[in-house]
Amino acid sequence: MVWRGFPRTAQEFDAAFGNEATCRRLLVELRWAGTPVCIRCGSDRTWELGSGRFECCSCGCQMSVTSGTPLHGTRKPLRLWFRAIWEMCARKNGISAKDLQRILGFGSYETAWVWMQKLRRCMVRHDRLPLEGNVVVDDAYFGAPSDRPGRPAEQKAPIFVAAEEDGRIRLEHAPDLSVGSVRSFVERNTAEGSHITTDGYGTYNGSSIRRREHRKIIVKRLPRGASDPIQRAHHPISLAKRNWLGTYHGAVSRKHLQAYLDEFEFRYNRRRTEGVGRIVARVLEVLVRSHPITYTTITRSTPHPRFETT
Repeated sequence: MVWRGFPRTAQEFDAAFGNEATCRRLLVELRWAGTPVCIRCGSDRTWELGSGRFECCSCGCQMSVTSGTPLHGTRKPLRLWFRAIWEMCARKNGISAKDLQRILGFGSYETAWVWMQKLRRCMVRHDRLPLEGNVVVDDAYFGAPSDRPGRPAEQKAPIFVAAEEDGRIRLEHAPDLSVGSVRSFVERNTAEGSHITTDGYGTYNGSSIRRREHRKIIVKRLPRGASDPIQRAHHPISLAKRNWLGTYHGAVSRKHLQAYLDEFEFRYNRRRTEGVGRIVARVLEVLVRSHPITYTTITRSTPHPRFETT
């Protein structure tokens, strides 16, 4: 695996990927296991041009190592993209687009923002496994403080969180807290046969937590001093809110909230990983296997991309 020998510190990273050739070689290894494959006909008979592109010997198609990926058509050096990924992964609380703009010397804030939105979409592995075993499911709200008692005002964004015993989590921006939304979240993020623990909210019931053993706990009825059985879900939500306020100052729209939750989830699930380089390598692995992401795709994205609309 490439990540095993990946640079662990910023100094090692700069030394390893200080030029385009080394960056290109790594992407070729990650994407094609070292042997470029034509994106048009699938032939592995290609040869490298002086420009660094590859030409297929079978159909004549010319391509770069970034063709058909989120970096498709980029005019910026690969080492700059590598540096952006490092900056996003190395910081415990993430980095704002404004700070990335300053560090990389971009002429506009929009460029840094689009880059980060593309990379956030490469922080979700397509083949990731659902949570298993004893899983805690809870909900929360992101938004401005409310002086109304009970459930927060409508301007707040509802969030579902699921937390596994070994520490993995899932965070998703939900359209609402209805039975259908709970069912969609649970079915997609937890394995059948898992044991689900929730609080006493009404939509956590047999209709939403189906085919799974369900334990409902009324937290307010617990004796004084008893441990919080939902704490496993409360902890990442609390950290996510601090990150949201501290790094982005609460300036995250509902349309793009899921992408920011994905970034937080990615770092949280790898908080015990030794060496930032391994985390960077994971992002690169997903990047070379992902489809192109355009500015139009980003700006037209829906607030709840993973929930059923019917």
